Amino acid sequence: MNTIPEISIAHNPYPTAFYAQLHGLAGVLTKPAAHVLFLERESGAVVTVTTADYPHLVVLGEVASSMTQYVSDMANGGYAAIATSRAN
Repeated sequence: MNTIPEISIAHNPYPTAFYAQLHGLAGVLTKPAAHVLFLERESGAVVTVTTADYPHLVVLGEVASSMTQYVSDMANGGYAAIATSRAN
């Protein structure tokens, strides 16, 4: 009889961040603990998002994947070079 080892699922210790707009202000949305936080980019103000804010919240792309795509685009000559290349 064999014992099957317990498999633990790897968990990212860092919270995921998303680009977002709250009440028309651009910023980043994340949940580092129990509350969802919105960091407004211009002033650096941090707002705890409540259920009353949900109708005014637009969640956009994930920051990490967006930044990865941006770096890839710039490494390949920028937006204009990619849009006008023969491969497209």
